[in-house]
Amino acid sequence: MNQRILAAVVAVAVSTAGCSKAGAEKAQLPAQTEGASALGVKAITPATELEANVTRVTGQVRSKQEATLGPSATGTLAKVNVRVGDKVKKGDVLAVLDTSNVRIAVEQSRAAKDMADAALQLATSTLERTRKVAESGGVAANALEQSEIALKQATAQAAQAGAALRLAEENLRDHSITAPFDGVITARTKNVGDSVAMTPSTPVFSIVDADGLEIRMMVPESVIDNVSVGTVTPGTVNPSGMRFEAKVANVGAVIDAQSRTVEVLADVTGKTDRPLRPGALVEMDFSKAAGDTGNGLFLPSQAVSSKGQDGFVWVVQDGTVRKRDVRVQRVLPGYVKVLQGLTAEERVLADASLDVKEGTAVRVAQ
Repeated sequence: MNQRILAAVVAVAVSTAGCSKAGAEKAQLPAQTEGASALGVKAITPATELEANVTRVTGQVRSKQEATLGPSATGTLAKVNVRVGDKVKKGDVLAVLDTSNVRIAVEQSRAAKDMADAALQLATSTLERTRKVAESGGVAANALEQSEIALKQATAQAAQAGAALRLAEENLRDHSITAPFDGVITARTKNVGDSVAMTPSTPVFSIVDADGLEIRMMVPESVIDNVSVGTVTPGTVNPSGMRFEAKVANVGAVIDAQSRTVEVLADVTGKTDRPLRPGALVEMDFSKAAGDTGNGLFLPSQAVSSKGQDGFVWVVQDGTVRKRDVRVQRVLPGYVKVLQGLTAEERVLADASLDVKEGTAVRVAQ
């Protein structure tokens, strides 16, 4: 009898345990199904400032003035006064062509001018004497007229001789190559004894103004409306890392159709630790022009669905997504500044174009 009761108790216990296990498995099934159906997504929080590489524009240092110098006459170089790297002042004689024949021409012109001046002086004196005699009636009228004509001829001859002398002197000056502005010689292609020509002009020197420097850069169109003449932006020389500042001097009026950028020229201002060299590459930081990065919230453009300033994001809350209206401002290619509707602690879907709706269950992927 006791064995029968014990067997019945065991049977009931086994049955109850089986039911309990089945119930537990049944209770866990919806949770497993729910987790499996949640959409895996990537979520991000707004950045409080833009990354430096996002707001930087590559530019190049160049001289405001640079020139390739050649002769204004044809001949042979007789003297070269400078080497590459020499600093020169405006008007300095850099090289001289052989001027033997030209100097002779100048001397001849100067002698002809002296003769013409003497003839003019004689004609002037003759006319004065003739007038005095004519006043007393001692000279015929035609004699006075001839003296007046002689003076006019002598005056014209003196003017002609003066012009010939100036031309000869100008030709002599053309046999010298001079610096058109203060600068540094960056190239020299000819030496003493080399022949050079005026047409086409033979390049002899290259000169750049190493003090008057500017930065040429192509700025994205999304930033250009915030850049104006007088805007000061910091820069860094690549690869030395030397810092400097430049003030915008000119903003282009045309947007490049391919790169969607605008040419901007900025003058280098202030002193630097080391001299800047034309041709150096620099990184210009336009974060200030892009907006107030100190207090702003920034998201990749892909995280916001917007038209103009009005748009929305998908905010992740308690395992689901909620649509949130926001106001944004485009600041750089690929980035917007959130003006209203979001806090720095909230997470949003990294891609606003995902096929989700209000309340969709999501699983944030790490």
